[in-house]
Amino acid sequence: MKSFFDFYELHQSSNDIKQRFVKDPSNKICRFCLSSYPDVSFKTVPHIIPELFGRNNITSNFECDKCNQRFQKFESDTSTMVQHYLSLLNIKTKKGVPDFQSLKKQGDHSTTLKSQGNSRNLYFGTNLGDFDFNDERKTLTVNFRTRRFRPFSIYKIFLKIGISLLTEEELKINNHYPDFLNSEEPINDGRQVWTAYRYMLKTKYHLIPTVNLYKAKATLKDGIEFPEYMILVNFASIIFQFFLPISKKNMEEHKIQNERRLELFPSFVLDDVTRLKSIEIFNLHLNETGKVSFTDKIVLQFHERV
Repeated sequence: MKSFFDFYELHQSSNDIKQRFVKDPSNKICRFCLSSYPDVSFKTVPHIIPELFGRNNITSNFECDKCNQRFQKFESDTSTMVQHYLSLLNIKTKKGVPDFQSLKKQGDHSTTLKSQGNSRNLYFGTNLGDFDFNDERKTLTVNFRTRRFRPFSIYKIFLKIGISLLTEEELKINNHYPDFLNSEEPINDGRQVWTAYRYMLKTKYHLIPTVNLYKAKATLKDGIEFPEYMILVNFASIIFQFFLPISKKNMEEHKIQNERRLELFPSFVLDDVTRLKSIEIFNLHLNETGKVSFTDKIVLQFHERV
């Protein structure tokens, strides 16, 4: 039986990026808007992995201040989408560990999660439907109702990260990628994959967020087309899998009779498989420009009820 690693191989990792931001703006070109100094400034320190996923020092020299400011509103939506993970897993962002408050209707109470030091305090108020204790299994199932955010903003943040890990030559070949990033509305022409996948590791925890860029070993095999590039955004015990838009190579090989396949990453390889009972996959659809909320059901283990 074929697996993900039969079709994809690691191409670039944020762990391997050695270059860091330098103040000298000479010869800097923004790879997102293609503007260069001195037409645009490069004073702000940009992070390849936004610090909303956790503090890190993975910075770049190819993001202008204008684009950096524009991306901030997309990061705000993304922060809202992942806020319950950050609070639950005690992840320090640029502004510290955020508190989580669930979406509420008029007259309702919010389920609140506050982090203080290494402890997390979860308050349900009168929201009995947000939690379920199982004393036999010693589990607490919590329904985290996110506040409203724009999925299209999350798409742009993931795409920006992916573009950041491409080589200059790869981005030059795929010069349509910034067009998707800079479009005001989703371009539904079949070249973009709108679904991202979330995995939650059971036994592993990464202190510093990382991003790995995978490249298809073959973009066309036996009449099946594979998106050429895919990234994994990994922070704490959360993994997001995101496919970059169809590449120029994909388009050159495309035939209408071909099948397109999205290979899911086997998240269990990063876990202790001897302790896994199941693998949970959560799908996110990212071509929505209106604000949405979703309920994320997370199962927590406890030793005793106090």
